[in-house]
Formats: sequence, C-alpha cells, structure tokens
Amino acid sequence: MSAPQPSQSVRELRALFGPVLVRALIYLAFGLTTVFWQEPTLTVVQWGIGLYLIAQGIALIYMQRSLNQRAWGEGNTHSRVIQSYGILYLVGGVATTAFSASVPILVLVVGLILSIGGVTELLQGFRTTGTSAMSKDWKITGLVTFLTGIVLFLIGDLGPKAAFGITGGGAIIVGIFLVLAALTFRHDAASADSAGLDR
Repeated sequence: MSAPQPSQSVRELRALFGPVLVRALIYLAFGLTTVFWQEPTLTVVQWGIGLYLIAQGIALIYMQRSLNQRAWGEGNTHSRVIQSYGILYLVGGVATTAFSASVPILVLVVGLILSIGGVTELLQGFRTTGTSAMSKDWKITGLVTFLTGIVLFLIGDLGPKAAFGITGGGAIIVGIFLVLAALTFRHDAASADSAGLDR
C-alpha cells in the first residue's frame, strides 16, 4: 500500500515558500541598497535596477518550476502566466542595463516593465482568487509594482536619485509583504502536517 500523498493545497504551500522568500529577499536587498546609496550615478541606477529586474525574473521562473513540479503539474495556465512576466522582467532587466543611457530612457523602460508586470501580477491574483494561497499576495505585489511604475513616469525624470528611490521604495513595501507571505505559507504547511490534514 502506497503512502498517502499531501493534498493539493499543502503541496502548493510547500512549493511557494522557497520562491516567495527568495523574491522577498531580492526586493528587500535592492530596496535597502537604494536607501543607503544616497548619491547614485546614472550608471549605478542603470545597473542596479537592471540586475534587480533580472533577479526578479529568475525568481519568478524558479517559482513557476517549483509549482509545476510540486503542486500544479506541467501545462497549467497560471504557471504560464508566471513564466510570461518572469520573462518580461528578464528582458526588461537586460534592456535597462543595455539601453538606458539617459534618465528619460531609463524611466521609460523601467516604468513600462513595472507597469506591465504589475498589471499582469494583479490580474493573476484575481484569476486565482479562491484557488491559490498566493492570490492575495499577487494582488498586493501587482498593485504596488504597477503604482511604482506610474510614479516613476510622473517624477522619475527628476534624476537618477529619484528613479532609484522610487523603485527602491516600492521594492521595500513588496518585500515586507512577501516575507510575511512566505512565513505564513511555511506555518500553514507545518500546521497541516501536524494536524494530519494532508493525509
């Protein structure tokens, strides 16, 4: 007789914990860098934001693969959405480091990436309402990311420091929410294990 398998919800909680925590740490590391780097040059901002976006893209691909392998299976529609905005962040990060030779171009490229990525993540949250433990957190992350992109469009052209600070401020807010989400996923999975709910 084979051992009982964990339920879909518990498998998802376990699959989400690592990727969500990694994303949170990337957000917080970047956000804190923008706080302590008081007079960044355009080159510093260009590479800092570019690498931050690339790291986010990698973390999202990690999340997609973790969910595919441990909870959802291959070919899931929600999984393809995560992959799509993961690739968006990767391409956006490369474009930021390669083409943002001036503040207006930087603001245009990063603002577009954050706005589109934010809307995509926000819609992902609404699509998965009632079916995914991550639904509420996708909504929060998506909304904050979208608003960060909009604010960047409005006042980011004040200079490299403004663009760095706006992007970093949004990152800190999202990072805090995702740390709480990751810890909640771990706690809920452990509670289900101890209560025997995954049996």
